[in-house]
Amino acid sequence: MVFWLVESNQWNLTSWETGLFHKDGLNELYGQHKETLKMAHDVGKALNSRFYRLENAVDCLLISAISGEAMVMIGPPGTAKSRLVRSFCHLIGLVNDEDLVTKEDDTKSADVAPHPDYFEYLLTQFTEPSELFGFYHIGRLQQGEMVRMDENMMQKAQVVFLDEVFNASSAILNSLLTFMNERKYHDRGLIRKVPLKMLIGATNFPPQERNLAAVYDRFLLRVRMNNLATPSVEQGEILDLLKAGWQETHATAIPRDPKWKGLLQGLSNLQTDIDEMTSSQKLRIDENHPALIALGQIVRSLVKFELSDMSNRRIIKLTGLALSMCLLRAAGEDADEVEMTWRDLDVFTRFSLDREDPSAQSLLEQQLAQFETVGG
Repeated sequence: MVFWLVESNQWNLTSWETGLFHKDGLNELYGQHKETLKMAHDVGKALNSRFYRLENAVDCLLISAISGEAMVMIGPPGTAKSRLVRSFCHLIGLVNDEDLVTKEDDTKSADVAPHPDYFEYLLTQFTEPSELFGFYHIGRLQQGEMVRMDENMMQKAQVVFLDEVFNASSAILNSLLTFMNERKYHDRGLIRKVPLKMLIGATNFPPQERNLAAVYDRFLLRVRMNNLATPSVEQGEILDLLKAGWQETHATAIPRDPKWKGLLQGLSNLQTDIDEMTSSQKLRIDENHPALIALGQIVRSLVKFELSDMSNRRIIKLTGLALSMCLLRAAGEDADEVEMTWRDLDVFTRFSLDREDPSAQSLLEQQLAQFETVGG
């Protein structure tokens, strides 16, 4: 096994085994949560069977679930952003059959019936915080009490999906920062914890305004979703899209394993064990491992090509995403032991881009392909 460096377009190869994390702690973590990780892989397999050429988005969704980090889907209307989120939530028991198959427009969030653990909302510049957190009870206000009617509101949900998230007002975006990063929200001077396990956003375009940079940075995972129809699209691709899309839109029942209802709790337990094993030093970065050099070179290349600004926060957290990718891949292969490889570091190039540059991205992809040929 080898790793790659990008330095004046030259390859430097050296051996690695598990990479980044010490082997014993990594395998102990994997062994304790292998069944949950296999469950996540099976959910992804079910999604991929129903959505044509959305493998990248499905991987991003699963990594978000495993890591607990927020993700945003970027793409024009009609690319199944809302549908993918609802289908995932349906498979894990948060959306009912009748709500999933309703003939809905992607932008009409109200078509999905409320569920206590799932909250979905389409944001506009006129959306008020009370639409997300609950309005105050008029009767209690007349008695001098400010009590929110918070049943089925955002702070009660485990999975939150915010469509057109960057359209929101500054008041909502400011609340969202704390909500995303600390799993808390401020209510009239009180700080309340929330049970949030996943926060997913969607937008037609990545934000360009400087005042949105902080919120965009909190969406650690970014995945582009584009329409298939281009001048170069093949006839067979259109046919495959049509077959998969028709089935997904009009199916009256979608098979799901009852065990999948426990996926989010199982993954929450995994995140807790990562924290505890890190505190006890069982799971720790191997500071002498050459994989760290590879990681550093990936970051520098992304910044050099102006594909990502790479805040310190994101560099640290993206390492956790590489760990999530490693665990998910090993479970999908039903491996007895987990081994982190160069494939797990590609979460940096797949899901951390601030902007698109086809020529620079093509160069990085060529370097990865060359690496695979040389030593993958």
